[in-house]
Amino acid sequence: MCIGIHSPEFFFGRNSRTVEHAIKKNLILFPVLTDNNRLITNAYRISSMPSICLIDNKGDIYDILSEIIVPERIERSIQYLLRQSGYRGELPILLNAAFEASYSLTGGTSHEIFTGYAHGALGNPEGYSPELPAEYADPKVYSNGKFYAHGIWRAERNAFCYEGEPNNGYLICQSNGDTAGFLVGSESKSSVKIEVNEAPIRISNMGNDVQKDKQGNTYVIVDEPRLISVLHQTNSEKQSVKFIPSAPGIAFYMFSFDTQQPEGQTEPNDFIRNN
Repeated sequence: MCIGIHSPEFFFGRNSRTVEHAIKKNLILFPVLTDNNRLITNAYRISSMPSICLIDNKGDIYDILSEIIVPERIERSIQYLLRQSGYRGELPILLNAAFEASYSLTGGTSHEIFTGYAHGALGNPEGYSPELPAEYADPKVYSNGKFYAHGIWRAERNAFCYEGEPNNGYLICQSNGDTAGFLVGSESKSSVKIEVNEAPIRISNMGNDVQKDKQGNTYVIVDEPRLISVLHQTNSEKQSVKFIPSAPGIAFYMFSFDTQQPEGQTEPNDFIRNN
């Protein structure tokens, strides 16, 4: 039996309707428990997420796998626990050599930049002004792992919110992954224009959520908080990605840059779906 534990990092993840919507949207068929105060993850001493926790028929923890796992290891462990619980039916052959390489539970190497003042990733020399609107100037010099602001912004504990005039400010950061996305939400339906190296995103590199208007600008629609796909198949090129909000009230929570696994390697979701 598989049970999911949802331990949200951001406040909007505590909303049960948001969780139910995500479960239906992603066709998750196993039960999911909400763990808003992380009582379950702390009780099981889960230090990083996502993780896979294997529990035997007595309720004891057999193994915990976090971030990087080896498919053969988890397959062998599951079959061992089934036998220990008394199952005597036929089990599938263990994953062959084609699956011997380890992989990340997030699908590759992931680099995340959190925006809130609790995380300290703002690169502007002005620094954070917690819970107060502040004006920032783009320093034009960027470091990996940092984001930079231009215009009027208000820093919250876990978010960076735009407070300026429409299309008059932006956030910018360096991307050197194969894919890029960002976690964003808005008080009302709005949009964020996105530029790569001061130009619209090339069609071949547009993420699943990116659209193009009649003027050739690339943008994404923003409403409820969600992770938005911006770039893909960039071959880990180092480039500057700029996010220009079309209206105040748009909150940026996190930027994510992933380096994908080598071609032919099994994706985590494929492994879980087939087992």
